[in-house]
Amino acid sequence: MSCALFSQEQNYIPYRKGKVWGLCDTGKLITVQPQYSYISWYDNSVQGFHAVLNGRFGIIGSHSTLIMPFISDKPIAVDGGKFLVFDGWDYYYYSIKTKMRLEKQIQKPGPPVKDRGWVREAEPFYKGDVKEIVLSWDDLSDEDNVMLKPFNNDHYELNFKRDFIEIRDRDRSIGIYIPELKKIFLNTPELAHIGWQHYRGLPYIYTKNTSNLIGLVDEYSHEIYPNKYHEITLVDVGGLIYLSEPDPSDQNNLIFRTVLPNNQVLDGKFERDVQLWKNGSPFQLYSTMINGQKNYAGEDGTLYFEG
Repeated sequence: MSCALFSQEQNYIPYRKGKVWGLCDTGKLITVQPQYSYISWYDNSVQGFHAVLNGRFGIIGSHSTLIMPFISDKPIAVDGGKFLVFDGWDYYYYSIKTKMRLEKQIQKPGPPVKDRGWVREAEPFYKGDVKEIVLSWDDLSDEDNVMLKPFNNDHYELNFKRDFIEIRDRDRSIGIYIPELKKIFLNTPELAHIGWQHYRGLPYIYTKNTSNLIGLVDEYSHEIYPNKYHEITLVDVGGLIYLSEPDPSDQNNLIFRTVLPNNQVLDGKFERDVQLWKNGSPFQLYSTMINGQKNYAGEDGTLYFEG
């Protein structure tokens, strides 16, 4: 999922240099020098970015200036128009305008926890094994039956899958039939067809070679990706492609890459994130988790982190 942020004051991105964080704009211009152990994404509720310095939380405002000093042991919140700060012992209110400490927060008693008079234990709505939905003869048309007729005999075995039929000759797979495409894809001694899916409105067929490496072809058997990948994942929502291949220097390690909708390639596995403005146009950001924190990249391949 992603969301559009159309306020210019929210157009800053957490930027990492080594182990410290700052802020930059979409053009990678540094607006807050990397010096913090953590910076959050923009938080509308506090009108700024949560940051951590020497183990304490503060808030950097939308114009890259400090609007709440680093005095809290927990992220600072806004409650009733005032900042709420935890000093290690208690919660205190602070004036948003003057930053001066006000009164101590009075904790209100919460509702009973797991009181059987009020809360009923949740029950699983289903028990038992979930069976995979597969095709059957009833799902096939007359044209499908004609296509499969040469293989519908005692010499061959037809294994029905979710959206294709595997054709086997004893212990050897000789190809697959895809009813939706009305096509048979025959295997070769070097290459087997193992499945298919739609991606951005077009069908693509997965292949596997004798080294068990995955490739991809279109419906006309034109190669899209060669057979050198451990896995190829097509994500229709967001238009992303995830590729992983064995590391030539260490066969126990995998190298991950993400192909964006505009065919930009990012090293690592990225997900679609927020959308900002750049030069007056929407600009999509993607994020990847590194050491438990989000690191960002732009749709043009710009990396907002280094080291």
